[in-house]
Amino acid sequence: MIKVAILDDHTLVVKGLQSMLEQVRDLHIVACYTRAAEMMDRIGRDRPDVLLLDINLADANGMELCLALRKSYHWLNIIALSNLSEPGVIKNMFRNGALGYLLKNTDMEELSEAIRQVYKGHQFTPRSIREILLNDSLGNPVSSRFIPKLTRREKEVLDLIAREHTNSEIGDLLFISVKTVENHRNNLLQKFQVRNTAGLIKAAMQKGLLS
Repeated sequence: MIKVAILDDHTLVVKGLQSMLEQVRDLHIVACYTRAAEMMDRIGRDRPDVLLLDINLADANGMELCLALRKSYHWLNIIALSNLSEPGVIKNMFRNGALGYLLKNTDMEELSEAIRQVYKGHQFTPRSIREILLNDSLGNPVSSRFIPKLTRREKEVLDLIAREHTNSEIGDLLFISVKTVENHRNNLLQKFQVRNTAGLIKAAMQKGLLS
């Protein structure tokens, strides 16, 4: 029996995954977390074999969390579960120790097979992810025209970054913590595949997301 844990800050997503996996005989859900802090406090006791890790969390950066988990819990196998399909995001999750990457529109068959493969220590990338990475490696011009999908909050943060506001000022204006602003900023860097604020502004302007 493979022990599985889920970390996603959307309760409906957690319940959906839980309902899906409860139908698979060789999988057993040992924990569901909606906050990274909660997960870090309990995972050593729950000891899942496989963790389904959402990248966009309210209280943590999923990529950094993945790296920290792999350093602290060598027995833990991680599958990133996200709506993000940008090559830079996918590559960074694998660099940070994830063994699998699935989009949230995955079905039960693909999800259960991914869990079985990473449990054995194998990397799992579905066809859709392999095609994204292949197009990126070939310099496919379609990927260079790709416009990242931004959440409403990410658009707000991007606009305020462009107006040269600091993280603290952005937090005050949007009534969110500085840590949450930092997470949104990091997600924007990953989505646009850039390394700093200057690159972010330039890329957003080139894609018509800033005037």
